[in-house]
Amino acid sequence: MGSLFKPTIRDVAEKAGVSLATVSYVLSGRSGGSTRISEPTKERVLQAAKDLGYVPNRAAQGMRRGRTDTVAVVIESLESPWDRALVETANQILPAHGLRVVILLGQDAWRNFMLSGGADGVILGFSSESEEETRTIEDLARRGVAQVVVSQFLEPKGFDVLAIDAEGGLAEAAKYLAARHQRIGVIHRGLATASRRGTRFELFRAAMQKAGVELDDRLVRASGGNWRTAVNDAMELLSLPEPPTAFFTTADMEALCVSGAATLKGLNIPEDLEIIGVENSELGRESNPTLSTVGPDPSEHIAVDLLLQRLQGKGPQEGRRVPVPWKLHLRGTTAHNVAGSESNGNDSPIVGAGTGS
Repeated sequence: MGSLFKPTIRDVAEKAGVSLATVSYVLSGRSGGSTRISEPTKERVLQAAKDLGYVPNRAAQGMRRGRTDTVAVVIESLESPWDRALVETANQILPAHGLRVVILLGQDAWRNFMLSGGADGVILGFSSESEEETRTIEDLARRGVAQVVVSQFLEPKGFDVLAIDAEGGLAEAAKYLAARHQRIGVIHRGLATASRRGTRFELFRAAMQKAGVELDDRLVRASGGNWRTAVNDAMELLSLPEPPTAFFTTADMEALCVSGAATLKGLNIPEDLEIIGVENSELGRESNPTLSTVGPDPSEHIAVDLLLQRLQGKGPQEGRRVPVPWKLHLRGTTAHNVAGSESNGNDSPIVGAGTGS
C-alpha cells in the first residue's frame, strides 16, 4: 500500500541540504542570470527530488511565471476520426514551440480546466453554441486566453473562429441521393429526441426537402457517437422488409459502420447500397471501398496555426473568422464516383466541425 506522504519543496531542500530558493531555481529549469548553481548541487537537488518522488506543482509555477506553457485541445470523442486527426496535428506542431498539449474530453472538462487557469490557450474542436459555452469563451477572451473555436455559427469576439460552412456540401449530398433514391437511411449523432436547427442532420433534411424528397423518420436513428450503436442501427435498418437503398450519416465513423454492416448482410457497395458520410476523414479515405463523404479539404493545421499566432500576439485582438467550405467527395461507396480524382489516404488529416449531429 503506497504512502499518503506527499513530499514538498521543503522536504527536497532538507534532504539535499540546500535552501528553498536553490531547489526552486533548479527544479524550474532556469539557467544564466546572476544566480550560479554548481553542477554537484544541481545533481544533489535532482536526486533528492527523485528519491522523495517530488512532483512540481505546474499550476503554481504557471501562476508565478504568468504562463503555463500548456495548450488544451478539446474534443468530443476519441472514437471520432477527425478528433484524432486534430490531436495528432497539435502533438506534431506545438511541442516544437515549447508547448505541452493536454487533451480534454467534453464540455464540463474544458470549462473547469480553462477557468482554473490550466492552460495559456485552447483549441475548442467542437462547439455546442450553448449560452453557457459562449459565456465561458467570452470570459476567457477577456482574461487574455488564446482561443480557436471550430464553429458553424459563432462570431469572433477576442478569439478566432474556424468557420465551418457545411451547408453547401450537405446540399450536394442531398441532391445526389435525392436523384437516385427514395428510401434513405440516416444515422446522426444527436439524441433521438433532439431537433436543433443548424445541425448536419437538420441541414441535410432541409436540403432533401428542397430536392423534393421527405426523409422517412422510421429510417432515422441516433447513434450518440457510439460505433456499436451505429452498427446495430444499420443492421436493424438493413433487415427491414424494405430496407434503405442508400445511407447518409453525419460522421464518417457511422458511415464505415454502415459499410461493415452491409458487408455482413452480403450486400455489394455501391451496387446494392450507396453510402455518404461526413468529415472527409483520413480513415474514410483509406477504407475499402473508399468512403464518399462531405467535408473540407485538409485544414486542421489552420486551427493550430491560428492558436500559435494568438499565443505569440500576432493575431488581431478582435479575432478572425476563417471560412472552411465543404464539398461532396464522391469515392468508392457511391456508384457515380470520380475515379482517380480523390486520394486514397495520401492527403493530410482534416478538421471536422461541431458535434456531428
